[in-house]
Amino acid sequence: MSKNTPAEINLRLKMIYDMIPNCTVLGDVGTDHGLLPIYSVNNGKCKRAIASDLREGPLSVAAKNISEAGLNDKVKTLLCSGLDGYEDLDCDTIVIAGMGGLTVCQILQDWLAICDKKNYFPGNNIFVLQPNTHEHIIRRFLWDNYFVIEDEHAVKDGAHVYLALKCKYCSVIEEYTELECYTGKIMKQRLNENDIVYYKTILKKHKNILLGLQKRVESDKNTLDRISISEKIISEVNQILKTGEIINE
Repeated sequence: MSKNTPAEINLRLKMIYDMIPNCTVLGDVGTDHGLLPIYSVNNGKCKRAIASDLREGPLSVAAKNISEAGLNDKVKTLLCSGLDGYEDLDCDTIVIAGMGGLTVCQILQDWLAICDKKNYFPGNNIFVLQPNTHEHIIRRFLWDNYFVIEDEHAVKDGAHVYLALKCKYCSVIEEYTELECYTGKIMKQRLNENDIVYYKTILKKHKNILLGLQKRVESDKNTLDRISISEKIISEVNQILKTGEIINE
């Protein structure tokens, strides 16, 4: 994995950084060591930042890094679960990164409930999400809950390929297909080098899933359904990659 210090972040965090629009206040949920807020302030992406985490240990390390960077007046730490309390912090952009997709969905679901209770419009914020798992569930959640996905990027950092999504609440439910939950809508139209790496990773994953499912002695309806969706994903991604080959010839 590439270097990861307050002065030089790794490829995963750099991808997230590049997707953050210039803003006044950045919120970083699950900040761990506070590296992204420090880097973002130092490089002029935002004027101020909130570094939050639900664990005291990582947050204390973040506070130490912030202090050593001389940014105590610009980056504040916050001990909280998810987005609890963020509605009062005037963050333009909120990053939720480095955790499971189901956790990201729960954080956003709780956020929407808080906004509804306090009559706060959730569309005031840009979100940059970087899940480590269940990417298809996040896309489905966003589309089902009035979010529009404005951009998607992927990057290979070490042995892993990471996805990040830039999205915003928009009060309109977007139509989508089951396959688009797995492939997204943006990268398959763009197909740069990182997009292709992402789709090759999906292809390998679902070929392995399909192989495991087909080895089962008895197949119930759930198994047959999973075989069907993996076959469809494999077919769709193969077509996307063929298109990528033509575009990049």
